Amino acid sequence: MNQSIFLSSLALVFVIFLIFKNDDIAETQIFKGSIMGTGYSISIQSEVSSQNTHFKAFNILQKVNQEMSTYLDDSLISKVNKAEVGIWITVTQDFIEVLDYALALCKETQGIYDVSIGKLVNLWGFGPDEVYEEPSEEEVSYLSSQVGCGSVILDSSNLLVKKVKDIELDFSSIAKGFAIDKVYDFLDEQQNIKSFFIEIGGEIRSTSLKSNDQPWKAGIVNPSDQDKIIYTFLSSSFDSFALATSGDYRNSRILDEKEFSHTMNTFSGVPSSFSKKSVTVISENAMKADALATALNAMKLEQAINYSNKEGIKALFITEIEGQTKLLFSDDLEQVKI
Repeated sequence: MNQSIFLSSLALVFVIFLIFKNDDIAETQIFKGSIMGTGYSISIQSEVSSQNTHFKAFNILQKVNQEMSTYLDDSLISKVNKAEVGIWITVTQDFIEVLDYALALCKETQGIYDVSIGKLVNLWGFGPDEVYEEPSEEEVSYLSSQVGCGSVILDSSNLLVKKVKDIELDFSSIAKGFAIDKVYDFLDEQQNIKSFFIEIGGEIRSTSLKSNDQPWKAGIVNPSDQDKIIYTFLSSSFDSFALATSGDYRNSRILDEKEFSHTMNTFSGVPSSFSKKSVTVISENAMKADALATALNAMKLEQAINYSNKEGIKALFITEIEGQTKLLFSDDLEQVKI
């Protein structure tokens, strides 16, 4: 494949909470706040107060943010990005886990999913740096030449990471999902909690059922009409309900009176054109759902569907064909859809 595309994950899920019913066995406590540049919500069904549990869950989110946010100058990923090429940097087990999966997916998708694209993302104004004009062809060409699955290597046993090319890492397509999984594992260990639902920026993971044996619901927004829900998933339909949606139309920049999508073709180094579409993935955990949704949305539709079917991915594709919104299901999702 002669081109590599990266798409920062952008959640497009509208979560439907049907939890204020008299037949709920346990009280539902909802905790909300801000993290990773977006909002989060944790719904916990328990017969005792969960305030302290929420405090501990929030600390977990903060730790992930402190390690993986490029918007924090003192974060661990910023330390790696600032390091000179060829210098080993000590990281954490969580950092290794995220990067290891990202590099594996990069190779599996032949570079379509690539977290080494941070400098190109920043160059076009989709990162923490303010950008007001279109970059030069020379800048774009150079940074594109540095990006690739082999541009960074890791020593997992010693918790070390080293850049071998002039790149910066960007975990925006995977960190939120990983943070959700960390909170999920923590809540799952709490004996007094009956059921729970975690959402960060529209990406979610929950128990299979609520305490009254009813499913949690998540509605997917129509990319062409964002006030309408076009499809609804039930948590009870899946062994593990971890869901992420990626789309290419909610994040754009206007430079020199031109509007650019944040979907980046890293072979040319130029953002792709808009298309009102989205991809929703349901996987065994939120980190994989997050990254896979990004990868699939960066592919051409036919390629993405074929890849999903080949790899057994549960994916819903929403696209516009001849002015009409169409829903397309991967083979694995077709078997369980409602």
